[in-house]
Amino acid sequence: MTRPLALFASLALVGLAACGGGGPARDPLLDAEPSFPGERESLQMYLVLTADRAAMQGPTAVDEMWAAVKGQRERYKPIHSRVSGVPGGYELDIELDFADLPHPMLDPAALAGMIADLPPEARAKAEAATLAVSMRSAAPAVPGGGQIRLVGAAAVFAAEQHDGVILDLLSRRAWTPADLFAELSAPTLSGRQIRLVRTVDEGEMELTTRGNPKYGAPDLQMRGVAPAEMGAARRRFLAVQDHLVQAGGAPGTRVPVAGETLTLTACEDLVVDVGCVQVPAP
Repeated sequence: MTRPLALFASLALVGLAACGGGGPARDPLLDAEPSFPGERESLQMYLVLTADRAAMQGPTAVDEMWAAVKGQRERYKPIHSRVSGVPGGYELDIELDFADLPHPMLDPAALAGMIADLPPEARAKAEAATLAVSMRSAAPAVPGGGQIRLVGAAAVFAAEQHDGVILDLLSRRAWTPADLFAELSAPTLSGRQIRLVRTVDEGEMELTTRGNPKYGAPDLQMRGVAPAEMGAARRRFLAVQDHLVQAGGAPGTRVPVAGETLTLTACEDLVVDVGCVQVPAP
């Protein structure tokens, strides 16, 4: 029987029912700190591909997932210990859903593109998977991307418990559980949390990010970059990208870069998961 899974055409999960149909799995975090101003809503979407058709189904599995997220299990304390600046009263939702594979709403070509960079053994697991466990979380961003560590810990837990691999649907990147564990327990999150896509159209280049919504920011686009200006364009793009990750943004946001002030505008003709802003090319 095919189980339902709601997706955008771009593989971004939306409108998922929680495990058991009783609402999202929600739990306040431990040791909350005082609130901070300027909360921004983040979004994270993962698939855990596994051959275990019973993966993450039932209250015991969900309880153990939360114990991992909150660092109550020794294995996951290195991830939780890196999270700081959690505001008072902070709550994190993680919505779970399940789909038997293959599934008509999961494009095999899109999945294959993501798992292609996995090591051979992990790629074989992904190709042999019979179940996709989806995890979707919308929660306020916290300093340093702490929400990425917390939700990522849930994905690592599911993959480790059920011998699976993890797909980050916003950055379009696949992880082994060991690699994502190492990423989330490192002092700082790496650039692999965001994917920078470069395309060429009629001799001009276009730069686009994938994954900014995890930080509570829209994705970023720069169009019409002449090849000779690529160096300057990349520096400008990365400066604006750093601003978005740190402070967020929207159409109309003004960003100081290298002595000038750039105004972000709405993107044109770009399918994204949540939102997108455009910065002018040099």
